[in-house]
Amino acid sequence: MPELCSIDFEERGDCLIARVSGEIDISNSEIVGKRLATKFDVADHYVIDLAETTHLDSAAIYLLFTLGEGLRTRRRTLSLVVPQTSPIRRVLQVTDVAATIEVSAHLDDVISRHCSDVSDADP
Repeated sequence: MPELCSIDFEERGDCLIARVSGEIDISNSEIVGKRLATKFDVADHYVIDLAETTHLDSAAIYLLFTLGEGLRTRRRTLSLVVPQTSPIRRVLQVTDVAATIEVSAHLDDVISRHCSDVSDADP
């Protein structure tokens, strides 16, 4: 079976950015969730960049809510990056993900709000 999605991680200051490309659905949501959860303790703020994600089903939406709750129990925060033109934007609106998880259209906005750069710290 071909891989439906890929995940790349980048640490930036207080944040961990997980870039998810492709599709998340019932066939891979458990594996995707486990992969994302392995990095929960890396940073204070977790960003899932869904700019290159083309499909989410109900299992993927459940996964996002579960990840958000898992991070809250660790006193960490979660933001999703979903551009206005993204094919998954509508499903996130219909399911009201933004009621419990910050959703932003631009990664740079999330970085400026949450990801203080270690090199910017006072000596």
